[in-house]
Amino acid sequence: MGLMSKPIAVGVDGSDQGTAAAHYAAALAVRRGAPLRLIYVFETLYYGLGPMFATGGYGVAEEHLRTAAQQTLDEITDRISAAHPDLEVEPRMREGGAAAVLIAETQESAVTVVGSRGLGGFAELVIGSVSAQVSAHAHNPVIVFRPPHAEHGPVLVGYDGSDPAKAALQFAVQEALSQGVPLVVANAYWPQPWGFGETPVPDPNVTAAHDAEALVDAAVAPYRKKHSQLQVETRTIHSLNPEHSLIEESKHARLTVIGSRGRGGFTGLLLGSVSQALVHHAAGPVAVVHSG
Repeated sequence: MGLMSKPIAVGVDGSDQGTAAAHYAAALAVRRGAPLRLIYVFETLYYGLGPMFATGGYGVAEEHLRTAAQQTLDEITDRISAAHPDLEVEPRMREGGAAAVLIAETQESAVTVVGSRGLGGFAELVIGSVSAQVSAHAHNPVIVFRPPHAEHGPVLVGYDGSDPAKAALQFAVQEALSQGVPLVVANAYWPQPWGFGETPVPDPNVTAAHDAEALVDAAVAPYRKKHSQLQVETRTIHSLNPEHSLIEESKHARLTVIGSRGRGGFTGLLLGSVSQALVHHAAGPVAVVHSG
């Protein structure tokens, strides 16, 4: 393991989702030859309420909660170390807001993993607010973990030619190679309207399909040349709803990779509509890759 390897970071909180995310992150760290950083964010109940709440009964209650948090972190550390004896595991207790701490952590980590839901919030929500905020504001790739429907499926990446999509493709290639599985590169393109008038025109949907295929083929060509062992399937999808189409595709993938933004939408948004839809509704882990 290189001394300069950036760690794989994962947020843990004692929830089943957080623990599953930690095991997923550990496997990723092993594949990448990187250390694993377990981060437990302790959020004080009395933050901002003044020093009087840090003493007496309030202070005792807070200390009990802090001790319980440390025990949880120690237990998760022991489990991960037992499962991966050769993995360097670094537990860290942090204090503050969970989203803010984990977003800051993304500046130091190669990849940050968060569970799709933790202990807080409402059970009926598909994704927790912390996961949503971290995936939107991260500085480096974030994987929002939920158990995949297809554990033995390929790595899927959505590609539209944008800079974030190019970064996502590079990330997806690395994951497919490290896991020894095929890569599926998908482009969901909009149907095009027919022209009107007496002059015959080519079917615009045929043209759009051809353009989509050419875009994806050109993107994967350098990776096919560089990595002869990489199995790549390109897939173009004629769709009125790219978000729904890629969510359906995610049901067959072990990991779905998407750029933080595509070509459509408003440039001021941190996540595009397709990225947001997959973070919230994909059928397994979703990696959101932010381009520089």
